[in-house]
Amino acid sequence: MIGRLRRAVPRLPFVIVAAALVSATAGLAAQHVKSFDVSARKYTFRVSGTDGAEIRVPVGALVRIVFTAEDIAHSFTTLEPDTHYRINRRAEPGAKPTVFDFRADKAGTFPFGCILTTDARCSKEMKGTLIVE
Repeated sequence: MIGRLRRAVPRLPFVIVAAALVSATAGLAAQHVKSFDVSARKYTFRVSGTDGAEIRVPVGALVRIVFTAEDIAHSFTTLEPDTHYRINRRAEPGAKPTVFDFRADKAGTFPFGCILTTDARCSKEMKGTLIVE
């Protein structure tokens, strides 16, 4: 029994170090969550923390969008030609916000807009930009 105990003791520091690394990695990942409130109204998007309709994040960030429509139904749809992100979410006025997450895993500038046809001006004028650096 003493022999078994001696063999287990050297492994104990490894287990503690491994647990510390997992904990540190989880904390690091939590620091990279970037949350944005995006509201849609009268042919424009408003993004929290900006003067315009721009979402700027570093590559690798987990992005959370809390999307609301204030007047009529609107969509938050990525419009990039290569369809890397393929985001298409809808929000209804007076309803709970539409919340979604994605990993910003590709650098570049990606336009987003409203593609609903409730009001023709929405699909023509409602534009924003996702910038992944």
